[in-house]
Amino acid sequence: MVAVSPLRGQVVRQAHVDDVVSPAYDALTVPQRRKYRDDHPLCYLHVTRSAPDEDDAATVDNATLVRRGRAALERLLAADVFDHESEPALLVYELETDGHRQRGLVAEVAGHEFQRTAKPHEATRPERAALLAEHFSFVRAASSPVACTLERGARLDAALAGVDGMAPLVEHTGADGLTQRVWRILDPQMIDEINASLANDDLYIIDGHHRAAANAQLLANGSDVPVLVAIFAPEALQLRGFHRLLKLPDSMCEQAFIDRVAQRFAVQPHAELREPAAGSVEIFAAGAWHTVQFDERPSSGGALVRLGSLDPSVVEREVIRAIAGRDHDGTDVEYMPDEGGNEAVAEHARTLGRVPILVPAVTVADMVEVAEGGLTMPAKSTYFVPKVRSGLFLRLLDDAFA
Repeated sequence: MVAVSPLRGQVVRQAHVDDVVSPAYDALTVPQRRKYRDDHPLCYLHVTRSAPDEDDAATVDNATLVRRGRAALERLLAADVFDHESEPALLVYELETDGHRQRGLVAEVAGHEFQRTAKPHEATRPERAALLAEHFSFVRAASSPVACTLERGARLDAALAGVDGMAPLVEHTGADGLTQRVWRILDPQMIDEINASLANDDLYIIDGHHRAAANAQLLANGSDVPVLVAIFAPEALQLRGFHRLLKLPDSMCEQAFIDRVAQRFAVQPHAELREPAAGSVEIFAAGAWHTVQFDERPSSGGALVRLGSLDPSVVEREVIRAIAGRDHDGTDVEYMPDEGGNEAVAEHARTLGRVPILVPAVTVADMVEVAEGGLTMPAKSTYFVPKVRSGLFLRLLDDAFA
């Protein structure tokens, strides 16, 4: 059973949502993130810093990043942009965009309990997890919920429907068309119903793997830091592809690359961009688009077989590593989600001089089987939309390090 607790935290004030709540980090390029920070001096991106977004990106170290993040948090606290509701509460969080609506539970889970019950499905980069562990230790705050799902979510959906007809604490539609609503739940009966809906269920992490890995590092070092979570029923989720922008070796031209791909897989060139379908990817190289059809997926064999046959696994193993001889270290491969449309991905790849590889979305069933098998997909294999945002919630963590 998942043991969630009411959040001992704050919610951004309605009047400051535009100022503080940040766009999804992965959906923005580095120049876009830098511009957003310049245009929004109170946005939470100033707190959750990473090296590529800094003016001194080539030399900045983790200690400097977290000091800057703490200073940004102190500016937010001084600006009084968050409410000061003292009583812990469960929160219902709803995101709605493009005709899709997903409603989830925001709460906190003790660090040791989270590590026991929350199953990852994606690999993480140790250096990124180490930065986030340092961030939590020094900044002493969490604002980006680790998004999770359950294997069965009908009972959770029914329990959260108790907010229907209630006025939300926050309701806001941003320039990107995303509407976010938050309700605070203090009623003991509703809290009991929500807790009962989670009985006998484990959590499956759908977004926030590096935050979860950072929490595991802290726990190993003796700090049982609570995890801010947002739990959604699987039926509410939308998955999109996470695309690869590949930097070819200097010794390999695009024609040679696609010729080598054609020696391994069936390749069909065509003039126009197509939506990638399961079992294939779309690659633009040597002036044309190419549908690359992977081998047929085995119909049985368990988690290991399923993992090996997933499209993100095949493209990493067979195309990026075996054919291009590259690694997914952030230099050879850049990742871009399918949020602004495939043409935007292709255009960004052109500006960088990289080869775009459009990868179809995996399924929730794929994710659950891999996680249940104790395995992990390659990094950036899943992208759930709409994504939970930073700056909407704030959990100060001073008590966890006392």
